[in-house]
Amino acid sequence: MPWDALVAAALVGTSRAGVPGGEGTAGHPALDLLDRAALAVVRDRAGVRPLRAPDTEPLPPAPAESAPWAPRAAGEVLDDFLERDDTELIAEWLDLARARGALVPPSLLPGLLEAGSRHRALRTAIAAASGDRGRWLASLSADWSWLAGLHPSDGRPDTSPERWAHEDDAGRRRLLTSLEEHLSPADEDFLAKALRDPSPGVRALASALLARLPRSERGDALARRVRAHIRPGPDGRPSVRLPDPADRALGAALGLRPRPSSGAPASADLRREWLWTLVAHAPLRTWTGHLGDDRAEAVRAASSARDWDLLDALANAAVVQRDREWADALAGPVMERLLHGHSVHGSRGPALLALLPAERRCAWAVRAVGDAGAPSALPVLDHVPGPWSEELAAAAARAIDTAADGAGEAYLPELCRVAARRIPPGAGARPRRPRPGDHPRTAAALADMEAVLRLRLRIHEELQ
Repeated sequence: MPWDALVAAALVGTSRAGVPGGEGTAGHPALDLLDRAALAVVRDRAGVRPLRAPDTEPLPPAPAESAPWAPRAAGEVLDDFLERDDTELIAEWLDLARARGALVPPSLLPGLLEAGSRHRALRTAIAAASGDRGRWLASLSADWSWLAGLHPSDGRPDTSPERWAHEDDAGRRRLLTSLEEHLSPADEDFLAKALRDPSPGVRALASALLARLPRSERGDALARRVRAHIRPGPDGRPSVRLPDPADRALGAALGLRPRPSSGAPASADLRREWLWTLVAHAPLRTWTGHLGDDRAEAVRAASSARDWDLLDALANAAVVQRDREWADALAGPVMERLLHGHSVHGSRGPALLALLPAERRCAWAVRAVGDAGAPSALPVLDHVPGPWSEELAAAAARAIDTAADGAGEAYLPELCRVAARRIPPGAGARPRRPRPGDHPRTAAALADMEAVLRLRLRIHEELQ
């Protein structure tokens, strides 16, 4: 209602009766009534009276940092990336800052910790670039407690029995996560005890870390077990026998809870899950000399298995064990199946590519893209993390230019989004800019890609 109408309504009311509560300060009954109404609205919206803070120790001051903060201009770009909530751009910024030895400016730490709460993949990079002040800030909120177990330390974490007994489930998981960078064969006994923990999450982490040890008694035992369940067949195709989830010894070795031996038999799905876990944690060296003379032969044999998807299981094992040589042997066949629509959901293909050195995965992508148009190029480029090589950037630029000229225009926005985040910002091969006569959607996609590339070039210059 307009102000003059409100005044008129108030005048009508106050001409019949006085303002409740006595005279106001405005000097006119109608205005006094309106002032009181405004105060009532503010009081209602305020809700409750503020409580007194309890008598607690004062908050300790934020610690000083020995490392420098990133330049202001770089901080402004990170602020833009946080506003976009773009994990790829945030991760690139953090990687560049860590390489330079610079820390995130203090004013951006709350937003960065919030991003880490939403996106688990960013947490390790955030821990490295947030400094002591980030850890101090994280201690003030339970929502940011994840940072405590990821912050870089000067040495090995304390894995003593006393420390282990003191931690709750979340603390034990953080302890195992922090052990990852310091893992050695001497940790086998500690991890074997963690494998008996009541928490499934703790057991799963301990099992994965045990699988990464180059040689272990547990690995040798699992190798013998898995060879008994997957054997080379007379026609060269591996034959598969599913394990029994009532097998207590196998369950203990894998950190799984066995089923009671009495009662209904285990379902086929449960037995397949146990075999999947067994393959994931048995040493990958198990398969050379068993399914083939070398990795390539073993991969070809696994691809021919009919009874069970052994190829995907081996791909999962390479990811769990972080074995780059097996990832190199598996990435091509697994990605070929992924690109042809096989088991797109949950495929380990992208994770295999991420294990490879950048030049290896980019070389594979260049071959896979070739001169393909946007519909065929997008699925390949989408699965190859940056930074891209100059050759792959050139292949992507060709695909974008072709799509922008009308061949595959529907794929252009997503193709531009991916390329904007992975083409080296100073690459010689760049997709074309918008032109007069472009469709508005085409012009918008090209312009947004160019804007992101400029922002990335700016942080590379500021943090080089």
